[in-house]
Amino acid sequence: MRLEEVAYERILKYIIDGTYAAGDFVNQRDLTEELNMSRTPIKAALARLSGEGYIRVFPYSGAFVSHYQKETEENED
Repeated sequence: MRLEEVAYERILKYIIDGTYAAGDFVNQRDLTEELNMSRTPIKAALARLSGEGYIRVFPYSGAFVSHYQKETEENED
């Protein structure tokens, strides 16, 4: 598995399980230490999450978690 994919899955898990709440700052430096990887795959993962609407990236400010709401299970038919 590519490092970008590992970072993507971990950050997404944090968003879904509530570790990162809406409006939380996503600290790239902390993630590099926690995931033991450089910032490049983390930046790529954040860009992907931004494209999917989970993260908002602001120039010169950083990445923040967008509003996230778990999907309901109404459409299981």
